[in-house]
Amino acid sequence: MIDDLFGDWRYEEATLFRTDLRDKDYPPVDVEAAANRACGILDITTEDEDTHVIPLFRSDSPTPTNTYVLYKQEHGQVGWFHQRLGGMERFTDCERLETSIIAHRLRFWLPEHEPGESDLIEESDLPSKQVHPIDGLAKDERGQFFADMREFVEAERDAERTSNWEAYTEMGLYRARRTNRVSGPFIHVSRITLETGDTGYQYQLAVDDEEETSDVDLRGDEGLFPGNRCIVDSDASDEHFPIEAELTHVDDSGIYVRPVFHSGDNKAHVRRLLNADSTELWVHELLNPVPFERRLTAIRQVREKETKRKLLTGERPARFAVNRYDIPETEVGLNEYQRLALTWADGARDVVCIHGPPGTGKTRTLTAYVQHAVVRGKSVLISAHSNQAVDNLLVGDSTPDDPEPDTLHALAQDPESQLSIARVGSNTRSRVVQECYIDNSPTRASVVAATTSGASQFDQNEFDVAIVDEATQASRPATAIIFNCAKKLILAGDHKQLPPYCADEGMQDEDMHISLFEHLLDRYGEGISVLLQRQYRMNERIAEFPNQEFYDGRLETDGRNRNWDIQDLKPLMGIDVGGTERRESYGNSFYNDEEAEAVAKQVKLLTMNDVDPSDIGVISAYSGQTRRINNRLGQLEIPNSQQISVDTVDSFQGGEREAIIVSFVRSNQNGNSGFLEFPEEGPRRLNVALTRARKRLVLVGNWETLGTIAPHRSSEDSCAPLYSRLAEHLYDHELMLASSK
Repeated sequence: MIDDLFGDWRYEEATLFRTDLRDKDYPPVDVEAAANRACGILDITTEDEDTHVIPLFRSDSPTPTNTYVLYKQEHGQVGWFHQRLGGMERFTDCERLETSIIAHRLRFWLPEHEPGESDLIEESDLPSKQVHPIDGLAKDERGQFFADMREFVEAERDAERTSNWEAYTEMGLYRARRTNRVSGPFIHVSRITLETGDTGYQYQLAVDDEEETSDVDLRGDEGLFPGNRCIVDSDASDEHFPIEAELTHVDDSGIYVRPVFHSGDNKAHVRRLLNADSTELWVHELLNPVPFERRLTAIRQVREKETKRKLLTGERPARFAVNRYDIPETEVGLNEYQRLALTWADGARDVVCIHGPPGTGKTRTLTAYVQHAVVRGKSVLISAHSNQAVDNLLVGDSTPDDPEPDTLHALAQDPESQLSIARVGSNTRSRVVQECYIDNSPTRASVVAATTSGASQFDQNEFDVAIVDEATQASRPATAIIFNCAKKLILAGDHKQLPPYCADEGMQDEDMHISLFEHLLDRYGEGISVLLQRQYRMNERIAEFPNQEFYDGRLETDGRNRNWDIQDLKPLMGIDVGGTERRESYGNSFYNDEEAEAVAKQVKLLTMNDVDPSDIGVISAYSGQTRRINNRLGQLEIPNSQQISVDTVDSFQGGEREAIIVSFVRSNQNGNSGFLEFPEEGPRRLNVALTRARKRLVLVGNWETLGTIAPHRSSEDSCAPLYSRLAEHLYDHELMLASSK
């Protein structure tokens, strides 16, 4: 059987095993007998024919790999790359290796451990060597593709500027000062000529008599940086304030201001005011253009790189070099689906998408890959759209004194590890990251961590591989920054959950409002994607509906969490509340007092069943309802009720709790569910809401409203049928209650 398994094994494509033989506690193995049997079966030798090549098996199963050791039969010696010797080749007598990791991985050559065909990865589970596009862009669409990405960035920039301006206008200077939302006052120093030739104005922060200017840090404390667009306002009763301005220079306590004029502005009047000694200015950030400029630069660089451009437009195949023996080794424990994903990631030459539904161990899989890549001598960039997501990939739930097992942080703490980490960017809130990695040099680290924006400082193809976690929440232009930095790109996420945030509401339904992860799936199909299929988060009953609706029934529930519950409470429950939706007197948010009351009762029930408030989450579709629920919970006599998380769906993505209660809010006779009914985002929001709970999920809503197609929508333009199927699922399993019960 063994000769069949290794029939197409190629020495030229394999890698000499690397180890320092730290682990010596394995049961003894007759290394010489195993090596001689391997020689007799395969008879693979090096070019000089004096040394045999022996493939190794996995350490934990009789599965062949694409790593090997050397064997000098005449001398009875085995050779490998010794890591402590800087990767030098070392040969040692067989008897000295009998309790080593090498012996442990050679034992399957012996008859009593001989592997079978079932121990191999199925060929059908591996990617093709070339994955050809199924929907490449036409010639006239390729240039437009990049033009659309630029337009998207510009629209996002303009939308953020407009939103910030409107927010400040509504707030006003008086309120902004009272709530410390502005910096100042700044007093006039002089009029200056800027390097651009434009006229600017130098202002100095006014300080108290007891305060020194050396104690002020406008950058660190106030967040003012050169290049920022700001709203500049004044106490002077003048109709021309506030104005827009650019900060061209910022030092510890002073700024240079260049006014930015628009049509209709009285330039001469504004300049006189800015140059007056009596004018005091207050500064409020309007726009930081740097992130948008970084994305525009990355789009241009990717377009100029032929191999990357053609991959995005579908003009060439995505490439893999994977065989059923090429199974990477890692210290991180993985299930068969995670190992398969690791194999795909290792074999990808251009890009691979790791589809990780909720609770399937996506972060663990990425950690294993990073460790494997570093051992192979690869430089790795890990990234995500937010600082929190980057830090979660690095340290998980680690504390300074207690590293979470199987995290990059835990692996890096091993004094003999080759894994060293540098965290780029100063906005991390993780104490562990601050203490261990924020001051490390990126040039000396094997792993560099940064947000998608923060990675813009790196050169094109500076890294061997880049990983984007939560990739389905990052826009295409943001991910282009990472794509530009590395030779290979690994995208991990779940396109069945929320898409990237879009500041420009006018582009919500545009094609550009999807991630690079989804874009590549659209171009190349499932041939570049591998699915993690075992979930460890939810009770099987909670997972049942989202599994069928969003994941085609492909997810399986691990035995450890299959029957998780909270005492005598059912893991899944629906409550049909015929309440009344109301709109807040300010803003556009809705609330529903009857549902808030039903939520409060469910929270009380959970605490009576010994669920800690910190393990309870309440999700609402509307911020107005979160405020109502918080007020109602504050009235309950529950110790530590402030620890209950009450937030919107968007804020809960990536989170989990022992128990989750969802309030859908909308309740009316015409079936108008607002954005809940949107055909694109509605199902994704529902999926997020349904997959946050570990042991109990309660769904509170008016199910007739949710399941009714609004008059202004068609069946193709509404996800109301999805809510109908969910209600039917609850009724069929006798899991729906009226609010009075």
